[in-house]
Amino acid sequence: MEKSVDQVLSDMACPINTRIPAIEPGSESPEVTELYDLCLNMYGIVPKFIQVLAHSPGAARSFLVFDRDIKVAALRANDRERSRMQVLCILKPSLDNACHNCAHHNVALARQLEFTEGQLSSISSNSWHKNNSFSEKEKVVLDWANAVTDMSAREKDKLFQRMLDHFSKAEIVELTYTTALWNCTNRLAEAMHITAESPDKGINWDKSSIL
Repeated sequence: MEKSVDQVLSDMACPINTRIPAIEPGSESPEVTELYDLCLNMYGIVPKFIQVLAHSPGAARSFLVFDRDIKVAALRANDRERSRMQVLCILKPSLDNACHNCAHHNVALARQLEFTEGQLSSISSNSWHKNNSFSEKEKVVLDWANAVTDMSAREKDKLFQRMLDHFSKAEIVELTYTTALWNCTNRLAEAMHITAESPDKGINWDKSSIL
C-alpha cells in the first residue's frame, strides 16, 4: 500500500538547528535587506532557506532571480499549466532526495495547484504511470524530471522525443533547469540542515501575494 505524501514528509529527517545560523530579519546588512524585501514581496515571509543562503548574498540573489522570473512569474500570471509542470519538476527531486525544506514547501504549493492526494502519493512512491488522473503530458514531465534527477537523461533519446512532442524548446529548457536547480537546492538544504518552517510560519501560498 502506498504511503500518503504526509507520511513520506513526516519520515524525512528534521534537524533542529541549521549548521550555519540563519541571518534573522532585522540583523542583516543593507545588501541583504534588498533580498529580504524581495522575499516579502514574493512569499510574504523571508524563508529560512534564504536566511542561511544570505551569508552569500550573490548565491541568495541568484536563487531569488530564478524564483521571481520563472516560478513566481508563472504563478502571478495565473498560468496554471506552466506552474503545474514546474511543480512536478520540483517535487520529483525533492521527494526522491528526501529534502524536508523543499518537499514541504512545494507539496503545499502542489495542493494549491489542485494536485490530489492520490497524485502526490503516486509521485512520492514512483507509481505515477499507474495513476490515470495524470495527463500524458504530466507523466512525460515526471519521467523527464526523474531521468534528470538520476542522471540518466543523457541516454533517454526516446523520452526526449516525447518531451519534444509536448513542449517547445524553451519549455524543455525551463523544465530541465527547474529540475536541475531543485536538485541543487535539495543538496544545499540537506548539507546545511535547513528544514521547512512549521506550517503556521511557512509560506501560505493561498494567502501570499502570489496566488
